[in-house]
Amino acid sequence: MSAYLRGFMPGKKSADWKEFRQLGVMTTIPIILLIGPAVGFFLGGWIDRKSHTYPWFTIILIALGFVASGREVMRLVRETAKDEDLRGTK
Repeated sequence: MSAYLRGFMPGKKSADWKEFRQLGVMTTIPIILLIGPAVGFFLGGWIDRKSHTYPWFTIILIALGFVASGREVMRLVRETAKDEDLRGTK
């Protein structure tokens, strides 16, 4: 079997796989951190316009968006670290 084919055998993951996974996680984190507060801003603004309570719902939902984004990032980091520990790579 050639060295080229050995790197692509089913069930085996090369070192490149780890790098691609880390790259995916690193590009996902900023997106998650932006989406939560943005959704809070737009949803809060809409509720404030409907209920004439500007800026209270906007502020509250932006804060909740930051909290939700932070929790999601922590969950993602823990899950990625656990996957790497199970594979025996650090």
